[in-house]
Amino acid sequence: MGRTRSEKIERGVRIRTYASGKRAIEIQFQFRGVTCKEMLSSLNPDKKGDQRYAINLKAEIENAIERQTFRYTDYFPDSRRARLFGHAVSTVTVKELLEEWLKDVERTHPHSTYRCYKKSCNAHLIPEFGSIRARELTPQQIREWVRSRTGTLKSIRNDLTPLRAVLDRALNDDIIDRNPLDKIKVSKLVSRDQARTDYEVDPFTEDEIKAVLEIALEYDPRIRNLLRFAFYSGLRTSELFGLMWGDVDWHHMVVRVQRAVVERKVKETKTKAGIRDVILLPSALDALKDQKQYSFVGGEYVFVRPNERGSFVDYEHLERPWKYILKRAKVRYRNPYQTRHTYASQLLSGGENPLFVAQQMGHKTTEMIMRHYGRWVEQAEETHQHVFVSGFGQSDASTRKNEKI
Repeated sequence: MGRTRSEKIERGVRIRTYASGKRAIEIQFQFRGVTCKEMLSSLNPDKKGDQRYAINLKAEIENAIERQTFRYTDYFPDSRRARLFGHAVSTVTVKELLEEWLKDVERTHPHSTYRCYKKSCNAHLIPEFGSIRARELTPQQIREWVRSRTGTLKSIRNDLTPLRAVLDRALNDDIIDRNPLDKIKVSKLVSRDQARTDYEVDPFTEDEIKAVLEIALEYDPRIRNLLRFAFYSGLRTSELFGLMWGDVDWHHMVVRVQRAVVERKVKETKTKAGIRDVILLPSALDALKDQKQYSFVGGEYVFVRPNERGSFVDYEHLERPWKYILKRAKVRYRNPYQTRHTYASQLLSGGENPLFVAQQMGHKTTEMIMRHYGRWVEQAEETHQHVFVSGFGQSDASTRKNEKI
């Protein structure tokens, strides 16, 4: 066997010549009482510039050791010594991080939230990034994926939520040195059309409401009652599905909103402020009166599906008739959630007090109201009482004086 020869360049920097004839620059330094030797195989030992680079690198490492900022993997990510000092390069993949995180989400979050996150992981994140080591995931890879997406800005951001969560966790656990998502502005990477979402405030006009309700009556009176109540009460779709006859106070003309049906499961409202008493407009009250003949006797839930199929337990139960009705009515498609936006914008543009509207919709303050509906606010009374000053939802069959409640 041949012997390895060394040629000193400077203290702690040598050129090693192996029996095979291969030559490489080696640097030597002390770290935590251990003599460390590392080969700089990418450098040419015969070039003076590379020799000077090795000398400067050794000095930089010794300075970092003195300042107690030295991490072995920052300089020698593939070195076996990194593990000795607890600086081993993690080989954990994005898929492994996501799967571990999903287990925690399943235990700590509502089932509907878990299902949404799991769908984002399985449909998008794992196929795209799953095999990549977390340390090797780059901002450029994420940007390219965002640019390739055809969904809305909101859907892309929703899909990125699990990825951001696991990368933040990996950063805290020293698996990665920085979160590649931190400096990415998703809104700058999507088209103008993508930036518009189904949940952007895009209310129906009163003529459109009339056209929708006329076709809905032809489709099925039970669907018409649900849609009429939705337009004139401002309830979330899930809250409409969860409304029971026991929640209706006929004497005071209010409904108690205290539950929601999401993905076939009954749960509490979205927020604590969501548990509320909603004062009914005459048109909403009329919808309930007409609905009594279909579900009041022997029924629990107010709104039921046509053909005795039971109550609404899934968004898809409404989506199909909703699309059909809008198409027949020749009304531009919007998500059913826009019935809630319609309620708020109509009341506010009619001069209703923003705080009252916020309370009706289940918000603690007017912040959300002003953020989303500010352009519809014309005048707001300095009072916490409502007067229903607009003509919106004032049916012919039922009138109400502008009394303060």
